[in-house]
Amino acid sequence: VTEYLKWFEDHPGKMTDTYSQAGSSSADTIAYGKHELSGQTVEELRKFVRGESNSSGGNMANEDALYRGKILEAPNVMMTLRYLCKFTDPENITSTYPVMEPDVYDALQMASSVDHKLYFHKPVHIPVPGVKDQFVTMQGEVINELKSQMVGNGELKRNYISQSNHQMVCTGGDFALVSVFSKSGQLTVYPIERDNEWIADYLKEVAEFWRRVEEDDPYPEPIDNDYIADLNSLDESDTLIHLLEKRQEFEIKRKEFDDDKKSIDDGIKQVLKRFDVSKAFV
Repeated sequence: VTEYLKWFEDHPGKMTDTYSQAGSSSADTIAYGKHELSGQTVEELRKFVRGESNSSGGNMANEDALYRGKILEAPNVMMTLRYLCKFTDPENITSTYPVMEPDVYDALQMASSVDHKLYFHKPVHIPVPGVKDQFVTMQGEVINELKSQMVGNGELKRNYISQSNHQMVCTGGDFALVSVFSKSGQLTVYPIERDNEWIADYLKEVAEFWRRVEEDDPYPEPIDNDYIADLNSLDESDTLIHLLEKRQEFEIKRKEFDDDKKSIDDGIKQVLKRFDVSKAFV
């Protein structure tokens, strides 16, 4: 308890400057044009950074998340360390929490306030949740993103992966762990490897973002894909019609298959019912 209170008191909070640095919380917005969870658009973020808007589109949600994270980070750290000790000796882990300095990638005005830093002196094999016999082997510095979900059941969100790759750019690291503390109190730890292909595309988007900020060049309006398009004028319209007809044939055959399967299952149940049993072998 004493250690927890000290962590809470020492926690520096957000260490990046939203107006001059792209932080990891904005990574998903910049990478995909719209944040997966808050719904913040990249144009809303651009206006906010330029001081043209009092809200970034996800500002209140970010403030709530920062406060909630500060409260729940310390127990998340303790639970994560306890989990990791299932796969390695405690002496193999060096833990740094809270992290008191931001990591900065000056080339593109990027920075990150890493929640928790780990160092594995020897290789550690971290299992991938939900996938049998699959592990990620990590050694050296590992960033640890700490998440507390008030909705959901501890899933790995796209936003978390975006944040982790952003942080690996800033730290120069190759590995991350995302520790998700669900609303039910369950901890799930996801190992993440640096995705250089994703990062290459992301850095282009970051450069474009800062260009639009500096030149006051708004992003184009997002295309609404809810309209019904007329494809009759396309050269491939006959091919599309053929494929749709094949799909319709497949749906008919699938229904026939499902009906036949149900008939067979009902027949089996009737035979078992005559003997007043639910299981048998032949």
